[in-house]
Amino acid sequence: MRKLPKIKSSRIVHDGYISLREDLLEREGGLIQSMNTFICTDATTMLAQDTEGRWILNREYRHSTGEILLGCPGGRLEQGEDPIAGAKREFFEETGYWADDVVLLGSCYPFPGLCNQKIYHLFARGAVKKGEPKLDPFEFIETELIDDTELRKRILQNAPIDGILLTALWYKDHFFQ
Repeated sequence: MRKLPKIKSSRIVHDGYISLREDLLEREGGLIQSMNTFICTDATTMLAQDTEGRWILNREYRHSTGEILLGCPGGRLEQGEDPIAGAKREFFEETGYWADDVVLLGSCYPFPGLCNQKIYHLFARGAVKKGEPKLDPFEFIETELIDDTELRKRILQNAPIDGILLTALWYKDHFFQ
């Protein structure tokens, strides 16, 4: 592997819900390039099934795309929060469902070219409805129960689906029975 560049300088250009950092990198020979990184807290997502084996998914408006996407419930972790605890919290807040038995499927960086965020993918079976969703004012979410055949049909038909759901399904299909 080639020698990694040195960071000559680093500054926060925007500090907010998502911050933007600009780094000035220098390679051997003096070549300099500016690189930007979105700084985000880590997040968690819950791939869950109810007691009948149906997937508990969200149809959520995602402003960046201008579309309503089918995806897993989930969200940002609080500072120092355990991914399983965070997944349970977000799952209940967004859907009103609860699951006691939750396992970590894996984690990954979904957009490492521009963002430092790591997403933890969790799986639960036998989730039950225990309350009503408690959505933030700008969360536009409807929970949908969908069987596995219909979900995979929608995926193959190129329906508007969040890539995080596809990653969670891949982890579940390959590493969990």
